[in-house]
Amino acid sequence: MVVGSEVEVDLAALKCWVDEFVQNVQRPSCVLLVGAMGAGKTQFVKFFIEALNGEVPASPTFAIHHRYQTDLGDVDHVDLYRLEDEADLESVGFWDLFAQQQGLLLVEWAELLNFKSYPKHWERHLIELTAVSETHRKLSYRKL
Repeated sequence: MVVGSEVEVDLAALKCWVDEFVQNVQRPSCVLLVGAMGAGKTQFVKFFIEALNGEVPASPTFAIHHRYQTDLGDVDHVDLYRLEDEADLESVGFWDLFAQQQGLLLVEWAELLNFKSYPKHWERHLIELTAVSETHRKLSYRKL
């Protein structure tokens, strides 16, 4: 994993990339996942949680927020797709998640909130997924 990297991956390569990323991410961190519907954001989350030996996650699109228990502590997963405005963030306790000293937050549809809004005292990792074909994705990574 290289800061500012861009790679083309199939499902197996995505899992390998996520496994390596998980080993290098520090707490507190916010992983901002960007991509169109079906680009692989939820699959990324699934691989991330599995790499930490956590329970297999479901898409939080309807619940908005899930917390997963893993070997290295809790991981919060938020899907901003259905939120209409920043007031909705307050109602689901989004900003309260950043009060955790050792937090780890995965945010799907992160582009729906200005990246500058995320707390600067947390590491922020931007991961963009783009469908290249039915089986391959372009993964772009940079640290904000």
